[in-house]
Order: sequence, then C-alpha cells, then structure tokens
Amino acid sequence: MATLKAGSGTATSTYTFSSQPKAVTGRRAKYRDPAAENPDGTRYRELKETCITWDRRVFRGNTYSEHTAPLEAGSPGALTQQPGLPAGASGAFGGAARRRARPKEKSPFDMGLPQPERIPVDLTPHLVAKTVVVEVDTMEAQTDEFMPEPPVEHYQAQKTGVDVHTQVEDGELFNFDFEVEPLLDVIVNKTLEQALMEVDEEHEFAAMQDFKVEWSERQEVLSKDWEHQVNDEWKCLHAKEEVVDRQRAVKRREAQVLLKIQAIVAASSHLSRLVPNTMGKLTEVAFPDARQQAIDRLFLPQLIGKVGKELEARKQSEELAFHLVTQRVNARSAAARESLQAQRDHHADIQRRRLEEAQIRKGNIRIYVDDENGGKVPIGPIQISSQDDIGGVQGRVFEWLETNEPELARNWPYGILLCLDKEAVVNTADIFSASAGQISMMPKEKPPIPIPDEEEGEEGAEGQAEEAA
Repeated sequence: MATLKAGSGTATSTYTFSSQPKAVTGRRAKYRDPAAENPDGTRYRELKETCITWDRRVFRGNTYSEHTAPLEAGSPGALTQQPGLPAGASGAFGGAARRRARPKEKSPFDMGLPQPERIPVDLTPHLVAKTVVVEVDTMEAQTDEFMPEPPVEHYQAQKTGVDVHTQVEDGELFNFDFEVEPLLDVIVNKTLEQALMEVDEEHEFAAMQDFKVEWSERQEVLSKDWEHQVNDEWKCLHAKEEVVDRQRAVKRREAQVLLKIQAIVAASSHLSRLVPNTMGKLTEVAFPDARQQAIDRLFLPQLIGKVGKELEARKQSEELAFHLVTQRVNARSAAARESLQAQRDHHADIQRRRLEEAQIRKGNIRIYVDDENGGKVPIGPIQISSQDDIGGVQGRVFEWLETNEPELARNWPYGILLCLDKEAVVNTADIFSASAGQISMMPKEKPPIPIPDEEEGEEGAEGQAEEAA
C-alpha cells in the first residue's frame, strides 16, 4: 500500500493500489482439460466418461436382425413359379438356366425363441451436437476525448506484449521534490557502479596481459625442454639400432657356420657308403639272379592277371545280383502301386455311386450315354419330380440334349425313352428307386405315317376342281 501527494500546496490527492504491477499473462485455455485436477485433488472427468460407448443407455449389438422381415410372395426378391409347369417341378435345365428351389417344408425347429421386450430410447440428444444460441445485446458508452497521437515514425519495430497505459492529469500523482530523490539516487549509484566496473575491467585486462606474457615465456621454456628430450631419444634410438645390427651380424655368422657343419656331416655320411652301394647296383645289373628274374617277369604278372579276373568276376556277380534284386523290388513296388490305385479307384467309384444315388433320391438325375469313341457322355443333371408325367420328363431330357449336346441329339430325331435296365420306364416314381448307372435311354422309333382314305381323296379332288372352276 502506498500513498502519493500532489504537487500543489493547497490541494492534496491520493492514489491507492492494492497489488504490485505484473506482466500480462497469456490467453487462458478455451476449454477445460478433462485430465486436469480440481484443487481438492480429484479429476474433473474420467477419460472413459468422455466416450459415448461408456453410456449404458447406448444399445450394443446387432440391430439389423430385429428389423428384417421375411420376403412376401409379391416382393421382387421372392421366387416365382415358372408358368406352364406343374407344382413342385423346376424350370431349370443344368447350368444353362437358373435353378428354382422347391418349397421347403416347415420344421418345428424353425420356430424362434421369444424376443425380449425392448423399450426404444431416443438417442438423438446424445448423438447430435446441440446448437447453443449466444445472446447478443447492444450497449452504448461515452468516453473522454483522446489526445492527438504523435506522427508515425519512419520505422517502428514490431511490438511484443500488451500495451498498458494510464492517463494522469497534472498535479495528481507527481511531486518533483519528492520524486526526484530516488531518480538522483539511481543515477548516482549507476554512475558510481559503472565507474567501479570500468576500473575493475582495466585491472582485469592488465592481469590478463601479465598472465599472457608469463604463459608465453613458460611455453618457450617447455618447447626447449621438449626439443632436448627429442634429441636424447634420437641418440638412444641410434645406439639401440647399432647394437641390434651387431647382434644380427653375429647370428648370421653362427647360422652360416651351422649350415657348413651340416653339409660336411651329410657329405661324409654319403661318401662312406658310396662304394658299397655302387658295387651292389652294378652286381644286380651285370650279374642278375635267375630266380628273382623269374619271379618278377613270370610269377608276378600271372598272379596280378588272375587277381584282376577274380575281381572282374566278383564285380559282374554283384552287378547281376543288384540288377535282380532291383528288378524284383521295382516289380513289387509297381504291383503295390497298382493295387493301391485300384483300391482308390474302387473307393472313388463307390463314393460316386453313393452320391449319384443320393442325387437320384432328391430328383436330380444324370444319364451316361456311350459316344463314338467308346467313352461316356454325361447328360444332366436334370431336376425331376415324382408328380411329373414320364412323357414330360423325357421331353425335358430331350430339350437338354438339343441345348447342350446338339450333335448327339441329331442321332435321335424322334425323341428318347428313359429305361431302367434296358426296360422302358412307365412311372416317374420308379426312377427315384434306381441305382447308380441303372438309368439309361434309347431313341424313339419313327412314328407311322397315316394313310388317307379313298373317299377323302375323292372329296379332296372334287373340292380342288370346284375351286379351280
């Protein structure tokens, strides 16, 4: 708390402020940080509370199954029966047309469980952001006239911070006699402090100069000492090299003497047996031994030849035995593979027959017909029903032939007959009890040509004559 007196002698005024001046703080955050803590140490809001999935009123799970309804008969996605076909019959023929599934009988297990009652909750306020309307009002205020601003300088630096000013009239807050004392105190103190600082700096500069001179002299002494040490090291190195060279020369002479001694010893040992060895070799050449010659020239070549023949015979016998064993093993392996493949083919044929019989029980028949090359041509699959007439089934099979196998259909121009064990089928229900490969077909015979009666012929001739007249 401070009180200042005005400069006039009669009127006095006071200016009171309760806090010291301070810098303007930065902008405050626009939104409160959820991670910030309250003064009591508790958190403003947990992080999980800021997520909508934390709200228990939000439904979690599949919301589509509860609103889907079965397709009605008239809907675009419902299957319609092809006109012109009896109930239960299909209008598809193999892969060329789309299949029509037969209506499936309802099962007591298709009944669903009772659905729990759920009260719908409107979540719009939680999912749509609320629009807050800011209330605005117009207020009028009258201020005092401002003093004229000074002209703008040629260059002004960019301002930093916030401008704060206070307008004070003359004689309100300023007393020169009282206010000038602290200013003079500051000016004098600053002047004395600057003068002392300059004196201290001059003293430091002089001390630094003296230190540099001393340091330069000390470096020169150290450099001379280093040069003396280097010269001493060079002298020691040269002395060591001379000693090493002398010792190497001594070792070299010792090695040469040792080599000479070894050569003398080798020569003496060789020359001591020179004459006996020479006489022994000359005796073998000039006076050969007949027994030794017979062994070297006759016995050893024959022995080596017989050994070679024995080894060749053993090699041939081993190769023959290996060939026989390999041939036998390969034959057994081939037989095992053939039997395994036969078992696999037999098992596959059984599975195919079972699948074909299961398809026949469902009304999906397939017929195999011999072709010109001796193979089997599959016809079908063709969907039939026990309620269909046998003629309609045969016509459907013949239409499939004309669509998918036109070359085979040309051989049977008058249609086909379905057979079971080469006997014509009378009732369509008999086909459902057929075994795999039992269904076959044969061409229909040519229908007889009707012979017109004589009376009809005469009447026709008279009619033609009348028409001509």
